[in-house]
Amino acid sequence: MNNTLKLLNALLLVAASTGSAEVFTHITAENGVVEYDLAKNQGNGWYSESTGAYRYKLGFKQGERDSATPVHVATLRTTEEEHFKGKSALELHIKANEEKKSLRAAYKVSIGSVSPKDSFAPQVAVPKDWYHSFVLKIDAASYRLPFEAGQRLIIEQWWQGSPFHPPITLSILNEPDARSHGWTDAGTNGNFALVLRDDDHNAWEKSPGEARTFNLGPVKKGQWMKWIIHVRPDPSGKDGAVTVWLDGIEKLKLIQTVVGYDRSRYPDKPTPIKTFGIDCCLYRLNGPSTQRLFFDEIKFTDSYKEASAP
Repeated sequence: MNNTLKLLNALLLVAASTGSAEVFTHITAENGVVEYDLAKNQGNGWYSESTGAYRYKLGFKQGERDSATPVHVATLRTTEEEHFKGKSALELHIKANEEKKSLRAAYKVSIGSVSPKDSFAPQVAVPKDWYHSFVLKIDAASYRLPFEAGQRLIIEQWWQGSPFHPPITLSILNEPDARSHGWTDAGTNGNFALVLRDDDHNAWEKSPGEARTFNLGPVKKGQWMKWIIHVRPDPSGKDGAVTVWLDGIEKLKLIQTVVGYDRSRYPDKPTPIKTFGIDCCLYRLNGPSTQRLFFDEIKFTDSYKEASAP
């Protein structure tokens, strides 16, 4: 066999072993259209871009939402005020609002990178590598954290349906909560954290255990940050893995760890759904805090190379 044929065979073997990477969704924030009407459907909306046919699900939890006059607290729009690439970014904003009737009310605005109904949505019971990447900027002028214990700010989540807590969240903990975990680098602007829940770690309000929480360092405001969240689902823990990169630096690597809820452990309803939904979001409890985040270049793929592409 000549050298040319040897090289060709080697390339074919590599291609066969690695498979072809695929980018399933890609939000550029360019030429985007937001469809949302608080009066008609206060909980849901849609986002689309002229470059593709995919419609991204928007989720909202507004103020006084059980009343006849809900308060518009959470918003999502495209803006040219900020951008990482191109000329615009997505702005997610939750303004300060205090509800006296429900002190535990939650506010949310989210854009789904993956719907659990999508054909490519990750199967929780199938150990396969998935990557969710995005760039994020925290607006320093509109950023105040919830200050009470346990009031985390969620900015990315992998979820399996209500009433279950999302098994995987990228969150921000306030300084007192960070110190309660023994984090010596606890910052006044809070700390980024990966929060994992499973069947034995606070899956929902009626279940025991505490969430597993991992420190990703003090919050940075006013600058773009490139996040990559790698997830390999496995409720048994045998093959499960989670890895987090920030600006190309590996911040956390968990292997042989439990990832996701095991449906067989819930013979009666409620039962977690079998696929992940994946969102970029702002999600917090009622209170006087306010946050404005900018997201750009949101991707969902099965390849680290695609997720990390500039």
